[in-house]
Amino acid sequence: MKLKKVTVAIALVYLLSMPVFAVDFIIGAKAGYYGWEPFLKEIDASGFSEIDVGVGALYGPVLSLLFTPDISLSLAALTGVQSTHWKANYEPWEGEYLAGTYFFESRRTDVDTVLSYRLMQNLKAFLGYKYQYIDSELNYTEIRTDAAREISEIIISNGEAETMSHGPALGLGYSLPFGKGFFVAANLSGLYMAGEFKLKEKYSYGYYSGFNDYNIRLTDSKTIDIAQYGVNFEPAIGFSTGESGFIYTLGLRYQWLRTDFKDDFAPGEPLDDANDYLYGVFVSVLYTF
Repeated sequence: MKLKKVTVAIALVYLLSMPVFAVDFIIGAKAGYYGWEPFLKEIDASGFSEIDVGVGALYGPVLSLLFTPDISLSLAALTGVQSTHWKANYEPWEGEYLAGTYFFESRRTDVDTVLSYRLMQNLKAFLGYKYQYIDSELNYTEIRTDAAREISEIIISNGEAETMSHGPALGLGYSLPFGKGFFVAANLSGLYMAGEFKLKEKYSYGYYSGFNDYNIRLTDSKTIDIAQYGVNFEPAIGFSTGESGFIYTLGLRYQWLRTDFKDDFAPGEPLDDANDYLYGVFVSVLYTF
């Protein structure tokens, strides 16, 4: 079952680089507000190059198991919706000009499983496995004109883009306590994931040739194998309340992924590698017991 159909996501921990406390379990919640620049922006397709930054909240519960003071197993999951809208004002495209309004909405689910080992007092190494699923819907109305700016086409379209990828991650976490209960921490990891990208046109209404020609296309789709590699960086500042068991953090996240398309989108139409960026701020509240 795809994760987009799961109503409750289990998430277990952002604790890779926090100071180690004498506890067996940590539970809590994490939420953030992020901007997203999808790799679709770099695909040579009508209107896509104008995609603006999509924004929205991602959130989920957290939990961690500490087997020893040096070894911990954690899982983290975030889900949420990010959206954007934009317009093209008679931009040149393949010998024509186009204008249109576009709405783009994506539901993202990230699940991270991590086994970490403390190398020294403030430094950890970790090995993880990441699953990422993004289901995006694009709705747009577009007008195309010829070189003389006379209208040649009007298109009303609804499409869906699905990206699923998963793979290993390897990284380091560093933490440094200061003051009474305060600490700073940072995680840096490298990612490599394999998966697939599916572009599906649910429907498209087209008016052509002086609007005497009318065409409808339904459920036209294409699936392409992909590989993604990149880095994820999360610095944070936190506070532990001590005996009450609560830990609060405020942090930043930056993720860059490079997408390599293994197949052509269509015969003779190869897709170049494209960049995907996610960045924002998050807070977490954890409870130790």
